[in-house]
Amino acid sequence: MKRKFASMFMNPAYRPELHQTVFETAHQDTHIFTVRDFEEAVALAQRLVEEGFGALEVCGAFRPDQVRALIEATDNRLAIGYSTHFPEQDEMFAAFFRKG
Repeated sequence: MKRKFASMFMNPAYRPELHQTVFETAHQDTHIFTVRDFEEAVALAQRLVEEGFGALEVCGAFRPDQVRALIEATDNRLAIGYSTHFPEQDEMFAAFFRKG
């Protein structure tokens, strides 16, 4: 059976029905999903568990408390990690996301 891995990006400008993709290999399917807000993220994470996904990586838009809430919402049945950066780059990230 193939492993199923997902990445999730959160931004209110995304259109989840349009902004998604999948990469298939012989041993793993990697899905990239988007959500507009945290409520959509919870619903998607719960759906991933039901669809047999084993791991989820979420983007830096998720705070640590939200990642913990996703783990709780999925009854700890999905390995969930999240992107971070080094504190010395805080200003660079803040400047980037202020643009646009």
